[in-house]
Amino acid sequence: MENDTTTTPDPYRKGQTYEGTDLSGYQKKFNDIIADVRAGRIDQTEADERIKALQDSEFGPASFDIGEFEDLLSRLEGSKVRQQRQRSVEGRRDIMTQGLAGMMGNF
Repeated sequence: MENDTTTTPDPYRKGQTYEGTDLSGYQKKFNDIIADVRAGRIDQTEADERIKALQDSEFGPASFDIGEFEDLLSRLEGSKVRQQRQRSVEGRRDIMTQGLAGMMGNF
């Protein structure tokens, strides 16, 4: 009796598909690529390339908007300046209040 070393390969990316009915566009495209491999329409190398391209388009640097970041940063800086100015005004009021209380205490 000969040793049979051949095994049945696991399905491509077993356990990596998304389940459920409320899937995002990314999740549906990902599942479609895996289904294409399992059905023999594309090979694993092409599927890996498509998945990489899908991930890059969804999560890559192209989705970063530097203009929006700069706008948010300037708004944050402006807010910090206003908060500091308000603290300074309140600090001066406290000093004047303490001075006035000290003068009233001298009477």
